[in-house]
Amino acid sequence: MKWIAFVLLLVPGWLTPSLRAQDPLLTTDRAPTPTQHRVVPAAAYPTYGVYEAILYELARRYPDRCRVEVWGTLPSGRRILALKLTQGIRQERARPQVLCTAAMHGDELAGYWVLLRLAEDLLTNDEGGLLEQTVIYINPLANPDGAYAAGDYSLAAARRGNANGVDLNRNYPDPDDGRFPDGNAHQPETRIFMRAAERRSFDLGINFHGGAELFNYPWDTFRTRHPDTDWWRKVSREFAQRAQHDGPGGTYFKDRSNGVTNGHDWYPIAGSRQDYMNYYHRTREATVEITNAKRLPAAELPTLWTSIRRALLGYLREATYGIHGTVTDRVTGRPVLAHLTIPGHDQMQSSVYSSAAFGDFYRYLAPGTYRLQVSAPGYRSRSLIVTLADKQRRYLHVVLERDSDLVPARKK
Repeated sequence: MKWIAFVLLLVPGWLTPSLRAQDPLLTTDRAPTPTQHRVVPAAAYPTYGVYEAILYELARRYPDRCRVEVWGTLPSGRRILALKLTQGIRQERARPQVLCTAAMHGDELAGYWVLLRLAEDLLTNDEGGLLEQTVIYINPLANPDGAYAAGDYSLAAARRGNANGVDLNRNYPDPDDGRFPDGNAHQPETRIFMRAAERRSFDLGINFHGGAELFNYPWDTFRTRHPDTDWWRKVSREFAQRAQHDGPGGTYFKDRSNGVTNGHDWYPIAGSRQDYMNYYHRTREATVEITNAKRLPAAELPTLWTSIRRALLGYLREATYGIHGTVTDRVTGRPVLAHLTIPGHDQMQSSVYSSAAFGDFYRYLAPGTYRLQVSAPGYRSRSLIVTLADKQRRYLHVVLERDSDLVPARKK
């Protein structure tokens, strides 16, 4: 009876034959049912109502590793939703936090379907145990008002901007151009994502766009290179090579410098989500353009998935490499909110912090030897030498001593 009630609530999201005829992108006409083997349509973009139904059905089927989070509701009533994926979801623990998002430009639709497909793929076939080692947040539709500008049943009028016509990828605080770089107030979508970033402290991120085929790494606003550019070049090249190998006819993912570009080199912009996340939240987030066609025909989605899947999973595995660790108090054993920096290397907000909840930290770096300095107010700083190989994870348990513990007792 519970499922019957659920389906009845979704009847308004079903398509009629006439609506499908008007919009060839949409070929899924009803919400998922408990008897379906797959929830995500094989070669179709869902209507808005079916999109929500897919997320909740995945959470229903996999309650031990999937949950729907409502990050915010827009004035239109549409919602910014995310799937939280991790093994043992009921227990909070120290794990890298990863964000995958798509369609912040509402007419760049391929990533919308790809991230739905990614969620189901991870839940049914978690190769390499990503959900054992990370927490992955998947937001397939970052701009539902732009995508469904013509109504919940059609993508035919999908547009770049949101309901106010604002380009959301120019609307974030910018480290070079100020808090309101585009002259607009922060949009509801922008505020929702800023709040999510503040609450979850993402360590790694990927943001899918369309209109080209390349991996774009920071910065967009600065000509100066990111301090971790060697790492960015390595992971971006690996992403491109995997996509090129798996794509059809050896022609896929070869724009700009063979599928890779620095954002400012391509064309400088202010107010990008990528720069906001990397600078203000010290996340390693990339912008990836996955198809030259902004409105990729639905029939071509399975080929796109085959082409991009291995590259995407390879990038997500980067969250499991690098320097991982925890910082704790020597006396109490409790976690410490500490600053971890590499002197002579870090600048422009590239250093990281451990979390207050668990004291865990994650630093992604190119192979090499680094001097890591760990400091916190009221504690004596420590320096450690760490050598990191490619695709290696080095775990550190850093114990800090309070300054008061180091002061010798007075003689009586």
